[in-house]
Amino acid sequence: MSRPTGELFRKGLSKVRDLKINGCEKLTSSLKNEARLLQWLTSLGRLEIEDNSRLVEELGEEAEELLQLQILDCKLEFLKLRKCENLLKLPKGLNQLSSLQELRIHECSSLVSFTDVGLPPSLKDILITECDSLIYFAKFQIPQNLRRIEIRKCKILKSLVDEEAVGSSWSSSSHSCLEYLKIEGCESLTSLSLSGQLLRTLKHLEILGCEQLELIAEDRFFHDNTNYCLEYIMIWNCQNLKSLPDGLCHLSNLQQLYIFICGSLVSIPRLSGGRRPSNLREIYIRGCDKLEALREDMHNLNSLEYLSIDYREGLTFPPNLTSLAIGKVKSCKSLWELEWGLHRLTSLTYLYIDSDDPNTVSFPPVMVRMETLKFLAHLIIKGFPNLKKLSSKGFQFLPSLQSLKLSYCPKLASIPEEGLPPSLTKLWIYECPVLKERCQPGKGRYWHKISHIPCIQIDGTLI
Repeated sequence: MSRPTGELFRKGLSKVRDLKINGCEKLTSSLKNEARLLQWLTSLGRLEIEDNSRLVEELGEEAEELLQLQILDCKLEFLKLRKCENLLKLPKGLNQLSSLQELRIHECSSLVSFTDVGLPPSLKDILITECDSLIYFAKFQIPQNLRRIEIRKCKILKSLVDEEAVGSSWSSSSHSCLEYLKIEGCESLTSLSLSGQLLRTLKHLEILGCEQLELIAEDRFFHDNTNYCLEYIMIWNCQNLKSLPDGLCHLSNLQQLYIFICGSLVSIPRLSGGRRPSNLREIYIRGCDKLEALREDMHNLNSLEYLSIDYREGLTFPPNLTSLAIGKVKSCKSLWELEWGLHRLTSLTYLYIDSDDPNTVSFPPVMVRMETLKFLAHLIIKGFPNLKKLSSKGFQFLPSLQSLKLSYCPKLASIPEEGLPPSLTKLWIYECPVLKERCQPGKGRYWHKISHIPCIQIDGTLI
């Protein structure tokens, strides 16, 4: 390349803000022979490199050289590496990219670890996916300024930090800023840390599809922890998890707790009665078939607004619920007979009941009235195998009802003689063959009682 042409080329590089390189192995040497790449890409904000491990290594070397020469002026904020299959670890020099905030690493199958020196202090967000040789995220500790870590489908990942090498718990670091941690589809993960502790700054914890997971945190951790930051916990499809850590009741900032499809889970710890009042707003516990009787103190969760749960012995309902979804109900009538049952839910606006109760032939059951549910706006009734009728004694006390969905009730044949509440604007009927026949437009036995409803849908067809 001639000198004038080279100068024009370098001048052009200085204006590049977004660069993506896919393969192009010869491009590596031509750039290196012309000049140091990072020296001229002074405006570069985003860089993506795919299938070029050598270029990544050379950029690390250049960063070190330029730093020593005190001419490193790189504004790179976003770096994505994909399919750099010969990359064993991140080059040491990349930790000198002082503006880097986001790092994405995908399908780098040979990547074993990150540099022992650490990641750039400016880095806030890192995403790692399908790095099948990665055993640990960090050798010694989580970078202090990192706010967000997301790791997906790393087959042999064991833990976040190699605590056996460092000889102490990574959670002991009081300077960490990590707030968001999500690990998904890491089939060898047995615990988040070998010591069974969590970073005290963590606000959002999400673990999905880690089937070997046995431990989230040691019981003593939540008892001893004095910095209650956790606001959100989601655990999904962790089939080897048998229990949640005791002391969840002390997490006074916890607002959302989602646990579902954990087939070995046998117990849920106490959620109320901690050192500070609970701020839980939402609880979702479904698909945990081995779960034993629930704690009987759930009615003390006065801040809880949304509850979705499979029925268990000892279940009680917090009094300020606005939304309740309950599945696998064995006795529908018992929902009202509980000391802290449905009759106490005076603020409820949404109710979903899925039941295989063979003894319920009328909804609500005989001797049950729903006058305390005067604000109920949305009602879903599903799966009652012998349900035959909707009782007028119940529905006449639902003046706010706006939508009603009836599904998988094969014997349901009648609606209240007085008709459904006049407030109703939406009616769905699905897989209820007898009722479907009686609600056919113009000819069905009950058509004249429902024809005024603005929106009617039967088996997916809008009437």
